[in-house]
Amino acid sequence: MPITHVYYLASGLWLLGLAGVLLRPDGWARTLALVVMLVGAATVLVGAARAWANADIHGLAALLLALAGAYAVVLATLSPEPDREGS
Repeated sequence: MPITHVYYLASGLWLLGLAGVLLRPDGWARTLALVVMLVGAATVLVGAARAWANADIHGLAALLLALAGAYAVVLATLSPEPDREGS
């Protein structure tokens, strides 16, 4: 697979996340969009590591994905639960 395909996929993910951040008014949807942006950045790192045959970059990509997961978990924990009527 050519490296340009990886770059197209990563830029598509990043732009999709950017559109979500700019267009969504609520916090939870923006959080998911930011996570998609971070996954796009990690995809670039993994593609570059594969193209350059350098395994050191995979550690940085794993750190970026862990950051995205931690960000989503913390924001999900801090967001208030919706009111449930009738319970």
